[in-house]
Amino acid sequence: MDFFSFLFVENYKLSYNSLIISASVFFWVLIVIILIKWISNLIDKKTEKKGQDKRTLSRILANISWYSCIVFPLFFASLWLPFDSTVRIVLAVLFIIAVWVEISALLKYLLNFIMEKWFKWQDAKTKKNLSEILNTIMQIVVWILATLIVFDKIGIAITPFLTSLGIWGIAVAFAAQKLLEDFFSSFSIMWSTPFRIGDFISVSWYSWTVKKIGLRTTTLQTVEGATVVIPNRTVVADVIENSWTIKVRRKRFSLSVTYETPVEKYRKIPWILEKIINKQEKVTYEWALLKNLADSSVEVLVSYTIADDDLIFSMKVHDAILLEILETFAKEGIDFAYPTQTIYTKK
Repeated sequence: MDFFSFLFVENYKLSYNSLIISASVFFWVLIVIILIKWISNLIDKKTEKKGQDKRTLSRILANISWYSCIVFPLFFASLWLPFDSTVRIVLAVLFIIAVWVEISALLKYLLNFIMEKWFKWQDAKTKKNLSEILNTIMQIVVWILATLIVFDKIGIAITPFLTSLGIWGIAVAFAAQKLLEDFFSSFSIMWSTPFRIGDFISVSWYSWTVKKIGLRTTTLQTVEGATVVIPNRTVVADVIENSWTIKVRRKRFSLSVTYETPVEKYRKIPWILEKIINKQEKVTYEWALLKNLADSSVEVLVSYTIADDDLIFSMKVHDAILLEILETFAKEGIDFAYPTQTIYTKK
């Protein structure tokens, strides 16, 4: 058996017309695809220079794979030649794979388009993370379907495979309940957006910075720099305090002043505090009031606001205020109290 008898059907007769038509189809399809890639690439570069969204349809057409550029012309050209059934199955399988490669790229483009148009309220990092998760799931589904189509094309019965896949799917679902709960919790976190990547949150009575929201876990970072990984189901079930959603921060703190301080100086305390607090950038003094006459001190409650959502900035502002309070009170002769007891003995 020679090579041509393996490729073509028995008693084949190749004519020059069929060869010329087949060759013409191959080159014309190849030229059309290359032209589409070239024109799309030019359009994509122009839109990029104008600052438009890079995720355009032209980007998809410009990135048609070279595998598809060869397989598409080869498949259409083969229709004009009397190839053997085995060869036709091989070419059909290659064609199916090429089609699914391009469908996969198109679905990725549609996903990016949907994320940009329908999820504008999401921040860039969380949107990117959600896109990666959905794209991974979509790619798995696409290639499972492509594999089933290829199996069907080459004559492998897929009905028993689908039946066993369903049975195994039920078994896995029962065995991996926690894993599936984490998986769906990740979508709950990203859809409802109780926090975003980069937010400073309090979970389980601890404060962390969100570094990554994954399919199964959420990665957090402590103030000291340690990385903590928490299952998504735990995060969703817990009470979350998101400090990064605060646009105007209100700070209240107490000062304990000794009873030996003269009343005239007590009256000056609100004026002193107002002057100190209003000197800070983005800070507005609210009030300073006598809160309580405690056992060993007079309690003064102070309140002010910071027109900034940066937690670190607010901590630095409060630090500056406290330092100036220490310096000013020392100059004014206003002493801070500490827990003391005076014991009187009767003789």
